[in-house]
Amino acid sequence: MDLNVGEQIFFRIAKDGFRYSGSIVSVNNAGVVIRANDEVTCDVRKGDQLIISAPESDFYTEVMTRDKTMFSVKRLWCDRREFFRIDDVFPVDCRKVTDAGAPKKPKLVAGFGSETGTLELPEDAVHPKLWNMLVDINTKLGIILERLDLHREGFAQIENRRVNLSATGLKVITPEKAEVGDNVEIKMLLPTYPPIGILAFGRVVRAVKADNDEFELALHFDEMDEDIRDEIIQYTLKRQRELIRSQRQKEK
Repeated sequence: MDLNVGEQIFFRIAKDGFRYSGSIVSVNNAGVVIRANDEVTCDVRKGDQLIISAPESDFYTEVMTRDKTMFSVKRLWCDRREFFRIDDVFPVDCRKVTDAGAPKKPKLVAGFGSETGTLELPEDAVHPKLWNMLVDINTKLGIILERLDLHREGFAQIENRRVNLSATGLKVITPEKAEVGDNVEIKMLLPTYPPIGILAFGRVVRAVKADNDEFELALHFDEMDEDIRDEIIQYTLKRQRELIRSQRQKEK
């Protein structure tokens, strides 16, 4: 699938990872022109890499010119994101949704710890030791709030299960009996730091009776926001790198 003129996309600058939204202005063999919806605050220069996220693919590009919110880029390569798939073990729960009219609002329950440890010392007269203590307290409060939030949303009580995960779906062995076509609610707690809870919805595309009165279900995600899909993609890429490094160390 290619980019199309007028298409709404997300893009990020590879060197800092900040994410912006925009639209495709033109596409031809020479490259792509995109317009950011808001001001891009970072310093982007000719030669920097810019990653455009479309619904099914990531397009890796190189910045040729920039004029305020307009970027002209040339294509480098493209990754079809659904190809990334990993075997893993982490907390997962899925349940049939019996009320067809019930609202389906996928969401992230992200931790607070990712930003609390990077606060810079202000220019005002604050003793460095006192500032470090305040940062430490802030970090611990963030962790407590994170745990409370995950507990309140029901993620803290989920059991570990062996899964096969991609950006488009999930395969899991579960005691929940379901049939092909059933709608399901899926809760996943990705073991990142801080942990990230994901509430998603999907449908059963394959159901097989497994051992011990359990069922192997293949689920396809429905109506998933790009933010959530990106979290899953980033997690699968990270786990793939970890597994490759682990395998190489075993072979030495």
